[in-house]
Amino acid sequence: MGVSAAMIVKDEIRCVERCISSVISAVDEFVIVDTGSTDGTLQVIERMQEQNEKIKLYRFEWINDFSAARNYSLSKVTNGWVFVVDADDVLPEDQSYKVREITSILDKEGKQTALYVVMDNVINGHIVSSYDNTCLRIFPSHLRYRDQIHERVELPKDFPVARYDLHILHDGYDPNLTDRKKKIIRNLQLLQLSLKSDQKNARLWLQLGREMTAFDKDKAKKYFDIAESLSNDPNILNWIKRSREEMNE
Repeated sequence: MGVSAAMIVKDEIRCVERCISSVISAVDEFVIVDTGSTDGTLQVIERMQEQNEKIKLYRFEWINDFSAARNYSLSKVTNGWVFVVDADDVLPEDQSYKVREITSILDKEGKQTALYVVMDNVINGHIVSSYDNTCLRIFPSHLRYRDQIHERVELPKDFPVARYDLHILHDGYDPNLTDRKKKIIRNLQLLQLSLKSDQKNARLWLQLGREMTAFDKDKAKKYFDIAESLSNDPNILNWIKRSREEMNE
């Protein structure tokens, strides 16, 4: 069915070219949706677009909703599989072949499956932590996201999910490269807004706790407790456990 990359961006001049360059050979199409860049990001993408017809650039007005932007990008995908990336991701060269490999295998087997990949968090050029059960990044392109912030793929009941040994490097949490405090404040505001209408969403409480760790560990502990009380999902419970451990390091 072919595979498309999909990415949303805003003011990613630091890393957008690096990301596109690392991913472009792994996919048949690269859909990029800009939500209001003013730092030269658009010009970089347009230049790369002139050199590679796989790149498709669209604009979407930012409405404080990551799922809305993600879903707009998915609506532009023309292949049956999508590989979702962020601008601060890098697909290592030795991992590139795995994107087409797994989607081709699933096509031959006639399987519709959503795949968790391994996210390697990089700080100061070194991998400091890895997660293999939090990021669904390869899935059939008809699926859509939900939640305004820390969006997640909404899966039909009993939809197959698997883990896949594809590693992505991510440096978006490196305080030397990004204004982490500004991003956390934005995320806290959107999480609190989302919880007003979805108070039993354990994943949102978990994410609220993770963000709050930077400012108030007592509040973060409270939010982790709420998340734990609302969920029996092994992945979420394991994520809560790891988040508590990281907070106490």
